[in-house]
Amino acid sequence: MSDTIHRNFKQIEDAESARAALLAAGFHGSAVQLNLHETRAGTTTVNAVENIMDSLTPDDADNTDHGAPRHAALLSVDVATEMEREQANTIMLRYGGVEA
Repeated sequence: MSDTIHRNFKQIEDAESARAALLAAGFHGSAVQLNLHETRAGTTTVNAVENIMDSLTPDDADNTDHGAPRHAALLSVDVATEMEREQANTIMLRYGGVEA
């Protein structure tokens, strides 16, 4: 049964390295897709909302003032078997991929 797994990467270079490793491991080029996340420019409205939300959250004592990390790229791999799934997952984890 064919399936697709997706992993986010903090750095574009890490996603590109994972893609290269997948291809070197025998995954077909059409089965591996790299998508870069768009970096949205901050607007006055977005900045105002972020400032309001930051003021409503607890202080830094409990580490909740920091937003979730923003990912730079999404790597998707089509897999046909459980063995391929494990192999692709292992390769992407090696380069810092996290579940999307």
